[in-house]
Amino acid sequence: MKPSFFLLIAFAGVAACGGPKEQAGEKQDEAAATAAGVEYTGSGPAERAGKVQDEADAASRKAKNASADALKAQAGSVKKQADVAAEKLEEEADRVRAAAEKRADDLKRQAEAVKQSAP
Repeated sequence: MKPSFFLLIAFAGVAACGGPKEQAGEKQDEAAATAAGVEYTGSGPAERAGKVQDEADAASRKAKNASADALKAQAGSVKKQADVAAEKLEEEADRVRAAAEKRADDLKRQAEAVKQSAP
């Protein structure tokens, strides 16, 4: 048999289990049916309510995860912007240093010229 067949069976088994609140609701419905003296046929009101709660919890988790992912992406963007700004500042500092060094060299040459022209 193909592995995909086993994955399909496993997925169907997991999907049929339901969430914890749905399972608890199913047990409540079974207990209520037993107490009423009737056979439980599945999908009672507590089970359906539990399923809705499980779905709401899953949606809430998904929204929180999406929000956290968005914040992480924003943090990465801020870091990249800071890196770009720092790089620009470093380049500007290099230009200022080079200009200052050139100016200092020019002044040294002028000073030497003044010394040599003195009597």
